[in-house]
Amino acid sequence: MWSRVCLLLSGLFLLLLHTAEGAEHYRISPGDTLEVAVWGYEDLSRTVIVRPDGNISLPVVGELRAQGTTPGELAQRIAESLSRWVKGARVSVIVKSFAQHQVFILGAVARPGVYPLQPGLTVAEAIALAGGFTANADRDHLTVLRRQGAQDVKFSVRFTDNLSREDSAVRFVLQPGDNLIVSEATFTITGAVARPGVYPVGTLRNLEEALATAGGTLTFGDPSRAEVQVGEVVEVVDLLDASVRQRPLQAGMTVRVPERQNTLFIIGEVARAGAYGWQKGRCETLMDALTAAGGPTREARLERVVVNRGNQFLQVNATTPQGARFPLLPTDVVIVPSRPRPSYEWTAILGTLLATYSVIRR
Repeated sequence: MWSRVCLLLSGLFLLLLHTAEGAEHYRISPGDTLEVAVWGYEDLSRTVIVRPDGNISLPVVGELRAQGTTPGELAQRIAESLSRWVKGARVSVIVKSFAQHQVFILGAVARPGVYPLQPGLTVAEAIALAGGFTANADRDHLTVLRRQGAQDVKFSVRFTDNLSREDSAVRFVLQPGDNLIVSEATFTITGAVARPGVYPVGTLRNLEEALATAGGTLTFGDPSRAEVQVGEVVEVVDLLDASVRQRPLQAGMTVRVPERQNTLFIIGEVARAGAYGWQKGRCETLMDALTAAGGPTREARLERVVVNRGNQFLQVNATTPQGARFPLLPTDVVIVPSRPRPSYEWTAILGTLLATYSVIRR
């Protein structure tokens, strides 16, 4: 009988010892209730709640950082702060109640806010708790901010069902106090466009629609040498090519339209409108440019060709020898207009009306 009692007492002692060790290794969090006892000094003893900023306030000691420390470490800090007034102060800190473990879900979700943390809660499950993604959420660039010691650590997570990936949202388990941030899907367009900036992807589907959102290319821009960057990969593309303009728009994509260098544009009534490289002996004159573009169409109005040069619009008659030899600069834009549609003379129209009126009177 006595042996059974001894065995029971020893087991209870080990359980209490294990619990005490576990409590001693616990890291204090905001919202925890702490009992701070200063032996022999009841007026200095307090029951305090750790504030959201991670600090507590005590008599004589004042403000003290509690978040991230163990109860033993905090007791030692308090004793050190009291040593100037209380010689050989003995302090104990006990966690009377623990804060409810929570996670913060922010950004492009239906119901952003604070949610209770269930054991084993993954990023995918947390997003479901918050009502799922909004239409413009960037599912490939989720961020988890976690406090580790005195530093905030950033983790990148992808919303994919590929279980082999460590950063998969269905595998990444959240911890108390984590901030899950779902950013909006955006793209950046810079360079020689009317309105460079960062835009939401929204319902935009391709590069053509992205370029239109930014107001289109400026006259000194060279869309034939545009740069498209996705991640670390930069690709030079020709946005004058219709098939390239239909390339799907991706979240995080950056498009840059450079300024033209030794490139002029020929648009309007020519066989092959587009960008052409300017160099000595090639596209150096207006006739050279028209020839490179396959020549004018039948509707071309060559006597009223316009050359856009910076802020100037120069009118040139390409039917004259002087106009044909008009020298072009590398950044010019040559515009070949259409012939006006034939219009009736007002006298003919008036004659027709009078004739119709006389027939009616008869």
